[in-house]
Amino acid sequence: MNQFATLFPALVFIIAFFGSGKDFILATQALMAVMTGQVIYEKFSKGKVNTKLFYAWVAVILLGSLTVLFRDPIFLQWKLSIINWLFAAIIIGNHLLKRPPLMKYIMIGADNAFEGMTDKNWAFISLLWGFVFLFQGTINLYFMFFTSLTTWVNFKFFGILFINLITATITTIYLFQQGKIDLEKKT
Repeated sequence: MNQFATLFPALVFIIAFFGSGKDFILATQALMAVMTGQVIYEKFSKGKVNTKLFYAWVAVILLGSLTVLFRDPIFLQWKLSIINWLFAAIIIGNHLLKRPPLMKYIMIGADNAFEGMTDKNWAFISLLWGFVFLFQGTINLYFMFFTSLTTWVNFKFFGILFINLITATITTIYLFQQGKIDLEKKT
């Protein structure tokens, strides 16, 4: 799934939220509709749905439905923490079980493109992302319980995007420093 497709549901949510005079219920319904459309599109165009998208969609449908039913944003606000903690548990748990680093397999073709990378290097990247997911899930609690709904929405979109961009930049710099990158093999 490309980066625009990943950000598109959040963008629709932001536009619906601020465009409707900060109607969280309407924004939640828009988010549910867009993510359902993405799942259907991937299923029919690719034959299968990206795992991360599928789990995010299930969480949005379950927690979004509770948000709409009870007219309380707290249910959907928990999604960010739950999904990030799930990813953190998988990545960090994988490392604690002494299994091969997940990021090595998540980055398609990375093993061939980054010949200088050892499993220790890949473990560092995996743990970096695992702890970033843990941090994002935890800091979300602060914004949920100690700030306004509008501040939480801004954090959800801009704050998480900023944290992910910083982490991706660190990852990229680390990959270029540690691995002998052969861009010919990546394409």
